[in-house]
Amino acid sequence: MYGFKNEVLTKYGDKGAAVYKKCLECFQLLPLASVIAGKVYTAHGGLFRDVSSFLSDKQERNRKRKRTQKKQTDNTVLDTEDRSESLPLGSLKDLSKVKRRVIDPPTEGSNLIPGDILWSDPSKDTGLFLNKERGIGLLWGPDCTAKFLQDNNLKVRLISL
Repeated sequence: MYGFKNEVLTKYGDKGAAVYKKCLECFQLLPLASVIAGKVYTAHGGLFRDVSSFLSDKQERNRKRKRTQKKQTDNTVLDTEDRSESLPLGSLKDLSKVKRRVIDPPTEGSNLIPGDILWSDPSKDTGLFLNKERGIGLLWGPDCTAKFLQDNNLKVRLISL
């Protein structure tokens, strides 16, 4: 999605596809996030949404269809992911329920936590919102960091840059 596959294919020529496949297999074995000494949360990207708030695939398709119909009916351009409604924040308990064995994190459906953890970014704005610029992951504010740390009895959140 962000050029890694093309970089590997270019760099390794005829063996590029095999090298890329091995890289993905390695990525699948790495943890999405870690808690060090019971107090420090670490992740490549960041925070994630509450799994109980996920819609089923069928519900998500219906929601998108209704949103598209409303746009066509209103004959106006609407922002499909309005920032006025913040998503519920996930917990370490939610993280333990994740289906980790995915090659590329999905951008819709019920297993969104891998994409959230890998591709979310901090924001100066409060709340937890879809990251429209990336097309995957979330944007979270300092309020979410404080709540996540408090709710999970953690002291520090580290992200990889």
